[in-house]
Amino acid sequence: MKSTEKWGAFVLSAAVLLSAPGYANAAGTLTGSELPQPSWTSAAVYDTSSASAHDIRFIKSRSLVYAHTVQSIKKNSSKTSYDWYLESVTAFDAATGAKKWSRTFHEKSGPYTIASSLLYAENGTVYFTGTFSDKTQKIYAIRADGKEAWNRSIPFGSQVYMLGDESLFIASSQGPDKRGIVKTTAVHCDATGQTLASKTLTGSVLTAEGGRIVVDTSRLVKMSNKDWDRSPSPSIEVYAPDLKRIYTYKFPASVNLLGDGGGQPILVQDDGTVIFRGSIAGTVNKLFAFSPEGRLLWGRVIPADSVILSTGSGYVTYSNRKLTSFELDGKKAERTLTDKPGQIVVLERSDDGELQVDMAETLYILDPDTLDITRAVSNLPLRSDYAFAYAGNVLYAAESGSLVKYALD
Repeated sequence: MKSTEKWGAFVLSAAVLLSAPGYANAAGTLTGSELPQPSWTSAAVYDTSSASAHDIRFIKSRSLVYAHTVQSIKKNSSKTSYDWYLESVTAFDAATGAKKWSRTFHEKSGPYTIASSLLYAENGTVYFTGTFSDKTQKIYAIRADGKEAWNRSIPFGSQVYMLGDESLFIASSQGPDKRGIVKTTAVHCDATGQTLASKTLTGSVLTAEGGRIVVDTSRLVKMSNKDWDRSPSPSIEVYAPDLKRIYTYKFPASVNLLGDGGGQPILVQDDGTVIFRGSIAGTVNKLFAFSPEGRLLWGRVIPADSVILSTGSGYVTYSNRKLTSFELDGKKAERTLTDKPGQIVVLERSDDGELQVDMAETLYILDPDTLDITRAVSNLPLRSDYAFAYAGNVLYAAESGSLVKYALD
């Protein structure tokens, strides 16, 4: 099922640990320090025999920690092939671990979810988009006090995004016609759920972030199994939140935007610059940066196995035991990696904006600009659910059905 989409990337390759002064042992390799004793452990949140935590988020403005939990439900109907789930969001006081409220997204005798996505606003509002087994879909806006602010039914199969001002963008694709042309109903609404703008777009929405909405306007391609797929070298249109088109661009046939490596293939910067990742004739990968007005600024070759991550004012790449941070004008910092952690590297932003590198045995927190390591702790105690949030030298983690706080100072 689709749970909360975290801002990160995975790469299945020979992964490595970071080397930096202050975190090396006698052999010269990095080791994460053991986690301290918990500052608090909450009351039980979920039954580990049938449920798990899928996401933990810290909201500084409200001093709240949210836990998104998912329970598998045995189906009592054979009319759908989807798995069923019972999903809840529970809020805890970040200082004490006391439970503040909990909301389960299931009406009595109603349908269960088959997929979901969650968006978190800085004021503590949680936007839960539930896709249900009866082929309905709805957005629920839950305030920081646990009360429902509003809900809105949306077409089945819609995607919901949060823009830079924390308004919402809803993209509802109508599916391709016989020529492979897709129409998408686009709706921009404010934090109260009121519609600010709506428009039918030709094409599929690739991403909506910050102040930019990127649409693939190419016809879909019919595959050998008669399914439809994206054009590898699309024509794109970029819109502002008011759904006014800013610019268009047609990528050359040699540029395949379906890409290689890991990370998001489109990075939207805080100033409206958009960076696209493509592979060039199956040889190298390249990043293409477009100014807020749509002028092609540059193209930069990156290794094909690179994992990329936006920092808002630039980006970070990982490849072949090396982390590199870039601003739009060029490279800022580089850190060579040495030790072998396992087979998966995860790059994402922590809840306080740091760079989070999650290896097989160690969780690293780095400055996204300088790549200086500020924290390195063992992540082995987190493995039971592997849902956690880091912010301000504090780690909140799901463990054995409860939420646990670790103060790392």
